[in-house]
Amino acid sequence: MNLEETAVLLLLRSQHLDVGTIMDLLDLGDREFREMTTRNSQIHELLEARRQGTLPAIEVEPKQCLACSEWFMPYASERYCSDPCKVAGNIQNV
Repeated sequence: MNLEETAVLLLLRSQHLDVGTIMDLLDLGDREFREMTTRNSQIHELLEARRQGTLPAIEVEPKQCLACSEWFMPYASERYCSDPCKVAGNIQNV
């Protein structure tokens, strides 16, 4: 599995991105995407789950900011609630 296939696998898990957007983000053509789908069964399974509407929702749990201790809903693996807290956290870790 190459880097593009890994990226497609990760992006297909998001219910907020449609397939066309994913292809545009990764600069993939129709032919390349179809070949990738036939080559990689995981991509095919994710596409089928999206088509059937059975793609599992990824639960996001609140996290406590490492700098200010406020609770927030993280985006991806963010550890800080805001940019100022991120700067403060970087200063504390230096």
